[in-house]
Formats: sequence, structure tokens, C-alpha cells
Amino acid sequence: MNSFMPAEWELQDAIQITWPSKKTDWEDNLAQAEKCFLHISQLITKYQKLIIIHSPVRNPKSLFTNKELLNICLIEANYNDTWARDYAPISIIEDGIATLKNFIFNGWGNKYPSELDNKLNLFLLRKGIYRNISNVDFILEGGSIESNGNGIILTTKKCLLNPNRNNKFNFKGIENVLKTELYAKKILWLENGAIIGDDTDAHIDTLARFINSDSIVYVKCFDINNPNFESLDKMERELKSFTNLNNKPFKLIPVPLISVIENEKKLPATYVNFLITNKQVLLPIYNCPEDKIVINIFKNMLPEKEIEPVYCGEIIKQNGSLHCLTMQLNENTVAPNLFNHE
Repeated sequence: MNSFMPAEWELQDAIQITWPSKKTDWEDNLAQAEKCFLHISQLITKYQKLIIIHSPVRNPKSLFTNKELLNICLIEANYNDTWARDYAPISIIEDGIATLKNFIFNGWGNKYPSELDNKLNLFLLRKGIYRNISNVDFILEGGSIESNGNGIILTTKKCLLNPNRNNKFNFKGIENVLKTELYAKKILWLENGAIIGDDTDAHIDTLARFINSDSIVYVKCFDINNPNFESLDKMERELKSFTNLNNKPFKLIPVPLISVIENEKKLPATYVNFLITNKQVLLPIYNCPEDKIVINIFKNMLPEKEIEPVYCGEIIKQNGSLHCLTMQLNENTVAPNLFNHE
């Protein structure tokens, strides 16, 4: 039977997010951040299901219309962070059966508290949200890996080989885990590429993403005086050297690196932190001149999808963006009666 990690554009049961509250990173700009979460949620519920994890101190139900609520499942839980991408389960097809892999989350290398986040997936399984889960004794964040849906995993050495994650594994051991648990036939390792201000140790979803099995959209720095230039220029050369399972190069589509500054601090804003849903692409924008250029690039790349720009200027203040906030749950991973509202 076939086993592989589906690409993000494959059919999804639902998208999962974790709602902000005064007990999360968003305490100082909660109202502004909540506007972004609401916009993302409203766009998703136009066409598909949405699972919202919320804290006991903030239930967002009153923000939605009755029609929107038909596509929403609200679950109260305790958690540390709202970056669902990195602790939510990862969808896998295993011997032809959809399952969810529950990896260990350690707060991006023990930088931040993560005990509650790390317990959330099993809590949701017990609550009847997920169909089934397979636990994996390995630290891995969803934002650190990209699948082309055809056996190729794209990732970065800065993150997956960082001793703050899995220091008991050597390079070969980590490769074996990706091949065993994600059924990777080929792993593309980027040695270069990082955006100043990113505290994830160079997550791939800030740098380069598959938009189909043979095409990669990536961040390119056009300013030779930008301190990010050298690293991203080397990354581009690596991407040009990569090949698919048929040893053919990938089609590469560059999008510009932008400069977003808050309190004299450069923020790791990136356009490649987009989310692909069943019918849409939710694209982060930052009120920069480049926004319109990038929207048109995505419309040309993915004409079959609705391109929905989402202002993420408040979100990037916490060093993440739209993709980081969300996790797709692929077909047949969510309990079938979850959205049967009475």
C-alpha cells in the first residue's frame, strides 16, 4: 500500500488554529492580533471546516455569524502558544490510511515554555477531535518541513540538525526518522537561508515552499547591501542544484524579501508563509509596496485558487506569520461527526 506525506494542496478535512488570549504572547496587542485571527477564520469557513482551540479566558464564538459557526468546532483547552503549525499533528498516509503523527514539541529548542502545547494533541484525541494518532519519540515542528506530496521533503540543516532539538541523533539517524515516519524517498537539505529575527532556527516555511510537486516559491533578496543577502543568495544556488525523483530541476519562483521594522528591530516578514486550503491561498501581506507584486505572482502561479491577502503586520511582531498560526488536517484525519451541529 502507498505511504507518503501529503502536500498541503491535497484535500483537507479541516484547518486548525489556536486562538489568542491575554495569557498568550498577544497580551500587549490582543485586539489587533485577534482581528487577524478572525480574518483568517472567516476566509477559511467560506469553504471548509475550522477547528478553533481557545482558552478558558477567551471564547471567540460571539465574533462569528451563525453561518460561519456551522463550519467551526470550538474546543476549550490550555496551551502555551498560538503557533499551531509547530505542535499540531502532521498528516500522513500510511499503507493507504490517513493518520496523524504526534511528534514532540520543545518550544523551538527550549526557547519558550511548551509543556501545555506538547500535551494538546493527545487531549484532542481524547476529546474525539482526531480519528487516530501515532506518537513519535522525536522533536519536530510542522513549520520545519515541506512535502511535495511525491516523496520529497524539503528542510533546513540549521533547524533539524540543531543540537537543541534531537541531540541524541546524528545526521543519518535524523534522515532515517524522516524516511520512516514521513515516508520520504528523498530529503533536500538546505545549508543556507535564514531571515534575521527568525527565532525558529530557519524554519523552511519562512524560506521556500512547494506550490506543486515540481515548483518551489522562495524568498530572494535583491539588495546586495541587505544583511540577509549572502545567506539567501547561497540558498538560491542550492535550490537551483536540487532535483526531483526523476533528477530534473525544480521550477523556481522568487518572491522579494521585504523590510518590516518595529521599534528599530527588523522583523522576519516573509511572503512564503502562506497557507493553501481546499479552494484558496491565504497570503500574508504587510502593507508594503511589494504586496501588490506578490499578490499578482501568486495569482499567476495558482490560477485555480482564490488568492486572499491577509494583513499580518501585527502577527509578525511575534516573529511568525500566517502559515505558522495554522495547520491543515488532511482528508479522513478528523472525526466524521465533529461538525454535526444541533
